[in-house]
Amino acid sequence: MGVVTVFLISCKKKTTQTTTTTQTTTTTQQLPATVSFSTNVVPIFNSSCNSSGCHAATSPAAGLNLTPASAYSSLMAKQETYTVNPSGSHLYIVITNGSMPKGAASLSSYNQQLILKWIQQGALNN
Repeated sequence: MGVVTVFLISCKKKTTQTTTTTQTTTTTQQLPATVSFSTNVVPIFNSSCNSSGCHAATSPAAGLNLTPASAYSSLMAKQETYTVNPSGSHLYIVITNGSMPKGAASLSSYNQQLILKWIQQGALNN
């Protein structure tokens, strides 16, 4: 009888409880694995920095020409990026503290993070 009791106890039906939760998903843009200067960063400059004439070819503000043909060389000549401490780069500081773009809406958080990631990846001319 003892054996039968142990067998019956071990055959007890297992119940599984399933819990369903509702989650709110927020659509956020995912940063690319590799940030390209020409594909990702230059369009930001085109829409926010040189389109208003501030950092355009003719007499750019602070001598920083951010037009597609000159943006990379101008950023490097002015030492706007600091790959050892990317968040300490002058470029990153001015786009996150609200001082740039001057007189316009701040760059989106996504665009700020895109530029930071580009600097973190070595600020390459890719």
